[in-house]
Amino acid sequence: MKIIAPNELFKFSWLLASDRDELVLDRDGPDLQRLPYVMPSEIGEAWIDSLSFADGIVLYRAVHAMEPSPRGQLIPLMDVDGISDEPAFNAQIWLSGLGCHHEYWNGRNQPPIEIVAFPGRDTFRHKQIWQAKVLVEGGVTSEMKSVVVPVSLMRTLLGEDVAEVLLVRLGLSKERQTVVVPMPMYVSAPLREAMSGQFSGAARKLFAQARILDYLAGLLNFVMSTDSAVSTSLPASARKVEELHHHLVNLEGRIPTLIDLAKEFGISARRLNADFAAKYGQSIYCFITEHRLAQAHAILSSDPVPMKTLAVRLGYSHVNHFSAAFKNRFGYPPGSLKRGR
Repeated sequence: MKIIAPNELFKFSWLLASDRDELVLDRDGPDLQRLPYVMPSEIGEAWIDSLSFADGIVLYRAVHAMEPSPRGQLIPLMDVDGISDEPAFNAQIWLSGLGCHHEYWNGRNQPPIEIVAFPGRDTFRHKQIWQAKVLVEGGVTSEMKSVVVPVSLMRTLLGEDVAEVLLVRLGLSKERQTVVVPMPMYVSAPLREAMSGQFSGAARKLFAQARILDYLAGLLNFVMSTDSAVSTSLPASARKVEELHHHLVNLEGRIPTLIDLAKEFGISARRLNADFAAKYGQSIYCFITEHRLAQAHAILSSDPVPMKTLAVRLGYSHVNHFSAAFKNRFGYPPGSLKRGR
């Protein structure tokens, strides 16, 4: 499959099924466009939403709802060959799950570089040609958001020198075209919100542009606050907090107690909760509750999952407890989403 847009050309080779269709993305189109992945239904369902702007910015959201499989197994989805008219800056964040890219920085005749990212470890690229194999973790629903900004436009928005400092501080260079950097969630928050479902048409694009600018400004402030290039190495306590975050977003069923988590990760309960709140802006319990209710909202908006089954998966002892928590969070009962769908 090919995706053609002004200044960009992407060719997808689906690894789970063959496809010859061609999709044209109109950068001047009125609103969001969706590309379903080609894969057998017994493996899962996935799609990419894209929102394109006339100035060359493209916003992406990918959702991979993979059917149960051995946890930790990587499912190969596609091979990608992409090229643009000029170098572009790409920031990619994972809201849940884990993504792996085997990237060919020097052509497919050379061994690939393996890039692994998950929530709290964001991926940054500075490239004109992108060749990669895309894999995601099986057995979970993963979600990724990404923005592509032409470097010439970024220099106009931030200033020539400042844009160059941003690339250098992130550690991007001709020899290192992709980096994975530990990043506080408050920095990526505007990018998470950019493709909002509360707007459509021109209003959606206006809102998205504002959030993208907020994101670039916040990212710049973060990297400028350090004395040197952002380090991809973390102290042991910070790594434990990131491992805990990854564990929580992929956990199903009963929510473990704070004492259980402290024993599992080898840090006192008080310290673990404090460090987690400092990095992610919420206590462990508030985070996992918010995350699971957001998952429930996304699932009920698109999938015919029985309410009782969903409540068990999310760790509620009774479907009524789940319904009450859902209504308290969103202001309406979960059944209204099923009826609306």
